[in-house]
Amino acid sequence: MKELVSCIRNLPKHFKTAFVNLWRNGVMSFSSIFAVTITLLLIGVISVLAINVQGISENIQEGVRIYVKLDRSIDENAEKAVGEEINKITGVKSSTYSSKDQELTKLIEKQGNDGKELFESYRQDNPLGAAYEVEVKDSQKIATIAKKIETINNVKSVNYGGDSTKSMISTLHTIQTGGSVFVVALIVVALFMISNTIKITITARRTEIGIMRMVGASNWYIRIPFMLEGMLIGIFGAIVPIIVLIYGYSMIYNYTGGSLMSTMLVLKAPMPFIRNFSFVLVGLGAGVGLIGSFVSMRRFLKF
Repeated sequence: MKELVSCIRNLPKHFKTAFVNLWRNGVMSFSSIFAVTITLLLIGVISVLAINVQGISENIQEGVRIYVKLDRSIDENAEKAVGEEINKITGVKSSTYSSKDQELTKLIEKQGNDGKELFESYRQDNPLGAAYEVEVKDSQKIATIAKKIETINNVKSVNYGGDSTKSMISTLHTIQTGGSVFVVALIVVALFMISNTIKITITARRTEIGIMRMVGASNWYIRIPFMLEGMLIGIFGAIVPIIVLIYGYSMIYNYTGGSLMSTMLVLKAPMPFIRNFSFVLVGLGAGVGLIGSFVSMRRFLKF
């Protein structure tokens, strides 16, 4: 407890020592900061991409529906019975009923004025059947749910986009997973780089550390300046990636108008998204630097 209180009391002095060490070991410090900058830049770009892909994936999943056409010869009771069967299927989130007249109205609206003249006469003898628009909980299971719906009596046809929809959803999930794995790998790389840099610094100053121990300095008193040094390396390494992301992402967002080819492929607004992500990068750089330094010191100091 006394050691902890002493460390807290001497924290300003430890910060000063950490800054002095960074300046004294300028070349090594710069190379380490540069390496962390490149790593955090890659982490930032891939993370921003993965987060936007996740948002796009969610938009697409919300837009994916199963369109179920019913036989035109059945009555309203039979149509409602089909809806009840659909809602019983595991994975179905909701179903929206559309009557024969509503389906004909949709068809006429799609065709414009020509459609109105051509199809309005079919009001009395509507050739269309009622329909259901089905929303699923998990878009990856849409094909399985569609096949189950096909087996229900009085269902004429089922349409959900087929293999192209499945392929697109699967691709988006793969990008998300791959991005997450790559980000974790880059964090580990940054951890090793900072750890090795601090290790080289410690090795070069073993005599100094030995003298400090001989005069009674505690392990934590020796350890903290190195940990703060690693934390500062991580923080300084995050500055350039943050600047690049703020200006780069804003330029891309403004150039594309916030969307890519479709209303479903919508990018996240730069603010507060990039601002909040900048704090994450700073915290990540500081945390990785702190942990990397701590790991390096374990080889030289006992707990």
